[in-house]
Amino acid sequence: MAVDLALGLRDVLDAAAELATAEDEDAVLHIAIRRARQIVGTDLAYVMLLDPDRGDTYMRMAEGATSPRFDTIRLGMGLGLGGQVAETMAPRWTRNYLADEQYTHVIDPIIIDEGVKAILGVPVRTFGRLTGMLFTSDRTERDFDHDEITLLSLLADQVSAALTAAERASRRLRELDTTRDVLDAAHAETARLSATVDLHERLTRLVVAGTTVPEIVDLVVDLGGGTAAVFDLAHREIGSSRSPEGPPVDLLRQALDEDGADPESPTSTVTRSVDGHLVVVAPVVTGPDHLGHVVFASHGPAPAVRPVLARVSSVIALILLGHRARDEADNRVRGELLAEVLAPGEHDLESIARRASLLGVDVDADLVTLVIVPTDARMSRALETECRTLARADNGLVTTYGDRGVMLLPGADAGDTARDVASRLATHHATVGASGPISGVTGLARVNDHVERAGRAARLLIALDRAGDGAATDELGLYGLLFSEVDRESVTHLIERNLGPVRDFDRTRGTALLDTLQAWFAADGSPSATADRLFVHVNTVYQRLDRLDSVLGPGWRRGDRALELRLALRLAELRGA
Repeated sequence: MAVDLALGLRDVLDAAAELATAEDEDAVLHIAIRRARQIVGTDLAYVMLLDPDRGDTYMRMAEGATSPRFDTIRLGMGLGLGGQVAETMAPRWTRNYLADEQYTHVIDPIIIDEGVKAILGVPVRTFGRLTGMLFTSDRTERDFDHDEITLLSLLADQVSAALTAAERASRRLRELDTTRDVLDAAHAETARLSATVDLHERLTRLVVAGTTVPEIVDLVVDLGGGTAAVFDLAHREIGSSRSPEGPPVDLLRQALDEDGADPESPTSTVTRSVDGHLVVVAPVVTGPDHLGHVVFASHGPAPAVRPVLARVSSVIALILLGHRARDEADNRVRGELLAEVLAPGEHDLESIARRASLLGVDVDADLVTLVIVPTDARMSRALETECRTLARADNGLVTTYGDRGVMLLPGADAGDTARDVASRLATHHATVGASGPISGVTGLARVNDHVERAGRAARLLIALDRAGDGAATDELGLYGLLFSEVDRESVTHLIERNLGPVRDFDRTRGTALLDTLQAWFAADGSPSATADRLFVHVNTVYQRLDRLDSVLGPGWRRGDRALELRLALRLAELRGA
């Protein structure tokens, strides 16, 4: 049924007013197809837009369609009714599309599926160029008169104007968003620069005031919360600070240990997660020198902490360089003083004592002499540094040679001191021999003798396969003198040649001949005293001695053979084997 033109024009004007309120392309197209169905009175309406990249048109939006394939329609220029509208930029209609032979049919299966018959299409133009096409269709045959075509064309013009306005509005919104992003970035940069200036000023005030590393890490925690700590290359803590919600310092050390940083070369800043905490590990580096690490951890994200750590690490590096210069001067004086004591010839012991006291070394107290033997042929730089650090910490003296280090440390028990030093140098697996203690200024004159005895103790420990351990000369007794120049293989051979058969017999027969042998010599060859030591009957001792005769051969109880067995037993005991 034909539309009333006056009513249709009023509908177009109403549509124009509604389109003027649309804010984007989707809203414009929704209004357009709804109004097209209302004005012409059809089953469905849809809009196809031009794809300038492919040079064809595609279905953009439809109302009243039921087939899911309807939304997939694409038409090339000149193909089908829509292609004709696009190519000629003029209205086209048909009473029955499938029966109309004037069109090239390319989407008939979709048209059949949707049940469309009558179609009216008009172009949507912007400044004389094709933007798209507005269609209205029926599932029954019908004609479209001149008024309907005119009204739909007028609506298409209003759609074109609305699309242009919507595109402009969208462009302005995008430009506004871009402007906001630029402003936000500018504000963020201003805030960052302000924070950087503030940090720089605070650091400057601290440095001028002669700050310490703990005060610097206090500043890091004040800025970022969490926990902060500075560690040296051996992962020893130099200073730390923790907020109430911050993780324990041990978690920071764990992250540093697991990071596996090479202590000989700096690394880049590393961020990782440890037990649900964000951990940032930054190197403390100045020029070619890698001095340690500054580590920060917090439970939540702290994105601003990386630049803070970068600036803070530079200040910490300057502080540690100052410490290093002071320590190197102290090391040099300590080393030169001990080297002077060890040098042959007469010494002004009173002068040496006065100079030692300036370093905090009390020569009137008990001092233990220690010799540190590295696992390699020479003292590594890291081991030398550890020895010097240890001597400074304990108010002692240290000097290093190519193949060993020599220390004088306060201590009343040489063995305990040796084991303590070996434990503190455990990462280097250095072997420590000790002798002494000596006391008083006159004791310094005998230091070289103690160095020789301590060196023998260290060499025997290595021969006993106890490299990395510590012991005093007195603890090794005569064996330190007899075997200090013997290598590990010779000691092993001596023990195995004498005790190996007994051990094999015990292992295969389930006996205790080795314990009996040890008890026999400890009891000076007395069967009854041996039985008391073993808590067995004396007859059992006689039976075991007979078995030892068969294993070791006759004559093992006397003379050189007995001495060799006793030496093997004692060496095995010292070796812990």
